[in-house]
This record gives sequence, C-alpha cells and structure tokens, in this order.
Amino acid sequence: MKQRIKRLIEEHGSDAVLNCDGVITNTRIFFQLVTSKSWQNMDRMFSSGGEIPRGQFLFIAPPEIALRRADLVTIDERTFVVRRADAIIYRNERLFVWGLCVEGGGPDPWST
Repeated sequence: MKQRIKRLIEEHGSDAVLNCDGVITNTRIFFQLVTSKSWQNMDRMFSSGGEIPRGQFLFIAPPEIALRRADLVTIDERTFVVRRADAIIYRNERLFVWGLCVEGGGPDPWST
C-alpha cells in the first residue's frame, strides 16, 4: 500500500519546494484549498506583520517527508506555513504525511 500511495503522489502530485527547519527539499505533493465555513476560515486573524489571509490548504506528502509546524511549503510561486502535519500510519508503517497550512511565510517586505 505504501508504494502505491507514493507512486500516486509522484505521478499526479504537484511540484513543491519544502523548507523543513532550513533543509530545502524538492518533491511532489497533493495540495488543495479547504473550502469550509469553519472558524479558521471565517475569523479574521492578525499577526505583527498584518492580517493573515483566510483559508487553509490541505497537503498530502510522501512518507519520508518530515514536515512540522512552522515549516514552509512553496508551490506555484506561493509560500505557505505549515500549521499541522501528521504521519498517517498503517501497521506500523508511514503511508504518507497529511497536513494543513495557511498562506504566508514569504520574504519579509518590512526588513528589506
């Protein structure tokens, strides 16, 4: 099952650049906008740099990827911050990494 899921991601996923604690990795992932009316998508949130864009994005990555909270995913020239990442495990084997992220995490325009 692990090889089948990995092959599906490789064949049908989108190119992405992952920044996992400073380690840059090129890979393929499934990436999709989460269209729900949950609190996270509707409530306005602000950080020290301004308003955080609404909406979350779901990703499914290969099992060997070690994404964690606050890592960065760049896809289609947009950068996203990982808010949650969990390995999906079946019979003690990692099948894939599932997670949620929000847009942001690009270059800081205030410090240039």
